[in-house]
Amino acid sequence: MKRFYVFFRLWLAAMVLVACSRTTTVTNSDGTVSTTSRAPAVIATPDLPGRLLMSKAGDLIMWQAGNLQQLTKTGDAWQPAFSRDGTRIVFVRRTESASDIMLTSAAGGEAIQLTDNMSRHALHSFERIYDSTWAFYPSFSPDGSRIVYMSQFGPPEGSPASEYRLIMYFMDARAGAKRVDGYADGSGNIGHSIFDVDGKNIYFSFSPAGQNGAPRIMRYTIGSGRLTIPTGMPDQSYDPALSPDGQTIYFALRTATGTDIFGLPVNGGTPTQMTKLNTARAPAISPDGSWLVYLAVPTGASGFELYAQKLKDGKPDGDTVQMTRDQLFDADSGISWGN
Repeated sequence: MKRFYVFFRLWLAAMVLVACSRTTTVTNSDGTVSTTSRAPAVIATPDLPGRLLMSKAGDLIMWQAGNLQQLTKTGDAWQPAFSRDGTRIVFVRRTESASDIMLTSAAGGEAIQLTDNMSRHALHSFERIYDSTWAFYPSFSPDGSRIVYMSQFGPPEGSPASEYRLIMYFMDARAGAKRVDGYADGSGNIGHSIFDVDGKNIYFSFSPAGQNGAPRIMRYTIGSGRLTIPTGMPDQSYDPALSPDGQTIYFALRTATGTDIFGLPVNGGTPTQMTKLNTARAPAISPDGSWLVYLAVPTGASGFELYAQKLKDGKPDGDTVQMTRDQLFDADSGISWGN
């Protein structure tokens, strides 16, 4: 299986530094640049059902009824996802040279570690690098009994150190469970993945290796191992999310002008553009299908903020609403919507 070099670790560190920034840089009308610092704020409170789960600066953040609540204070928590009933949360805990999948109650309490990827060797040592692996993008099955996540086959090898590509694994959502092989492709890395509403298929983003490879959302059938691409799914698509009825897949799409959210019938068709901000990604749909939320960078801002769009028959209904200012949410962690 092909591997990729440790620049992947440097990218992770850069993502953390961006998420921690609190400075806003604005280009003025006369061409000068002003830098200001101000407190993060909620600036709009649309009547969204349920709860939203996000991450910023390594902590889990929940939106409910117009309020933001910080759930963790460890600085190492990313990529959270609700179970369908909203009672449990899986997330990624990052440490030096490794990350693990964690499971906790949405009501609070100590998190359970589901994977064991961290080395026992000393911090900052070469031995630790060669004895650690990463896990990313956990997501619950519809009944909450299993999770799908991405990880490497094993620790890095060689000199300089190189790592296996990210492949798909399944695991029961309980302590002590063993991982089960899912889909693997040595030509690239598997990213954010979700179950369909029946738990029979996985929609996932796949990024081919090399500078010329275009990411695309694909579909993996669990029982047969069949791999397909939804008809009409364009290149440069990622961040998959499904409507509650499972009939529409929403995703971020890189275009000639930027990145926006699109929707596509899962049985094929023509993509429908949902946003026109050129910086939008990480879509999530409310459990009743009436709202789309996503992350986007406002004009003149330095990080991702929370936006909401009312839906009617799965299409935009009215103007989009910017909900937060200077929160700087982690876009790669996305948004999970729970009851």
